[in-house]
Amino acid sequence: MSSSLAREYFILSEIATNMRSGFILLNPAEQVAYFNPSAERLIGISRGKLIEQPVFDVRKQLISLAANPESAQVELERIWQHPEQESSTDLALADAMIRWLRVQSFPVRDDLDQLLGRGVLLDDITLERTPAQTRNETLALAAHELKTPLAIIKGCATTLLGNSMRWDIAALREMLQMIDTQTDRLHDILNTLLDVWRMDAGVLNLRLSEVHISNLLEQLLDRWRKNAPRHQFTLGTPSEDIIIQCDALRIEQALNHLLNNAVAYSPMGSVIIIHVETNEEEICLSISDQGIGIAPEHLDHIFDRFYRISRGEERANGSGLGLSIVRATIEAHGGKIWADSPGAGLGTTFFCTLPFTPPVETEQLHPIAFENAMASSSSGLLTVPRTGPLRQSQQSKIVVVENDMRIVRYLRAHLQEQQYQVHIVSHGIQLLRQLDLEEPDIILLATRLSDISGAEVLQRLREFSAIPVMMLCDKADEDEHVRLLDLGADDLVLKPFNIKELLARIRVLLRRSIVQGEQQTTDAIFRTGELAIDYAQHQVHVQGKQVQLSRTEYKLLCTLAQNAGRVLTHELLLERVWGAEYNREVDFIWVYISRLRRKIEADPRLLRYSLTLTDVGY
Repeated sequence: MSSSLAREYFILSEIATNMRSGFILLNPAEQVAYFNPSAERLIGISRGKLIEQPVFDVRKQLISLAANPESAQVELERIWQHPEQESSTDLALADAMIRWLRVQSFPVRDDLDQLLGRGVLLDDITLERTPAQTRNETLALAAHELKTPLAIIKGCATTLLGNSMRWDIAALREMLQMIDTQTDRLHDILNTLLDVWRMDAGVLNLRLSEVHISNLLEQLLDRWRKNAPRHQFTLGTPSEDIIIQCDALRIEQALNHLLNNAVAYSPMGSVIIIHVETNEEEICLSISDQGIGIAPEHLDHIFDRFYRISRGEERANGSGLGLSIVRATIEAHGGKIWADSPGAGLGTTFFCTLPFTPPVETEQLHPIAFENAMASSSSGLLTVPRTGPLRQSQQSKIVVVENDMRIVRYLRAHLQEQQYQVHIVSHGIQLLRQLDLEEPDIILLATRLSDISGAEVLQRLREFSAIPVMMLCDKADEDEHVRLLDLGADDLVLKPFNIKELLARIRVLLRRSIVQGEQQTTDAIFRTGELAIDYAQHQVHVQGKQVQLSRTEYKLLCTLAQNAGRVLTHELLLERVWGAEYNREVDFIWVYISRLRRKIEADPRLLRYSLTLTDVGY
């Protein structure tokens, strides 16, 4: 092999090795001539096995992985019959959860257009496919659930309007009762849907307070003993008093859903047992019934939205949303929930854990909201020279606020290639709440979002933060661009944008923010008494010793320090520290002021640094 051919082969091999897509090259006899590491990962076979099997059957391996082997065989046979044509199919793979793999076949020819074999590209498209599929199924099922009560209400109303004189009092009362009942059902379905959406989007507020869990359970069971007198309820709790921080109303709603399930699927006269155990960090609560039980194949799905188990020919009851909202509530508190059943007819036990003190930094943000929004680029990267971030010791953090998944994958792939830490957010409100957890170095903000406009997000953001913001604009509207800059945007680009230019603009904003930070270091220390705040290092010292504060505690302390000698109202503090949408959540301030005082005051009973003006502020 000549040196030029060897160099060309080396370059092509390096490119294939670093591809995110799996790549397999088959000769005319369908034998594997080349494969890259991504192919090994995606089809679940090691390099050693491939070497040991000189006639490795790629198609057979894909069929063995498929969730529906018969369907996969038909699709792959269609592709394999015509190696001279380009074709593709999407396969569902049976894994710990369903994965989707896109298989693309294309002919490989020589300079004389003679067929040398075929190339096979493999791409994991799970994140691309699942959100759209789930959204469509959810909308269809929600429409179905809303349709039934609406049809009954409409039918009763039409009947009454037709000729109310022909109906006696009992019939009229029965139809009005049906309207009333179905209206309540409609209201419950809509409220549950809204609660699930709010928790997913991270906009459902939890009103945390100290709750004596034994008292809450005893009061709850007293009501259930009256409402379900044909069932027996027993409660087992530790002898010591158990106090946890939680949203009492939402925890009670979640437990009501679980108890309602236990009653609905248990025979009359059966016993429902509630048991509580504790360890150093959390409580574990279980609700056991002696009902119809749950078959093993349903246990992994019963918390999915609209998932209901039919009993024979009998249609499943309920909307299929109760357990979904229970899981969302428990997870919002930092807990976990699962179910166990020996099998059909053998009863069911629901277990849930709740920490004594929820992780306040993340309690209102559903974790799936970030992870599900991230997606890998399905195509190769553009050739962009890698330019290291300005701070090599600490990667720059960039938040991309965009709901177009094609743009999300494109940006994420290129930004990570440049060694940036990238987070993806699809909702504007979610971004505002996320900033309470961690402030990025730059925000790339789309003008069109699924909940509120990018301009409104920018306006709210500038009320409490100076983070550099680059707007991703959908149209070349000069007046709109001027408005965005006036609202506080640091830069803007027009879609479709050039990735090289975008990366250069990001580097400019990073340089500018570092220079501004260096200019502020001369006045970066605030002192009063034995308290010192080093704004440059984000450190707080009391009596010369460093005090560890959470991000929110530090932000609250800085806001108070920057307004030393002034009274800050509850509303103003909420807007500056948590954001404009929190201006009524006074409980947040009480919790954090209490924590802050325990850390910075020598004696929290003799306050030196933060004083309370009753019913007004601090």
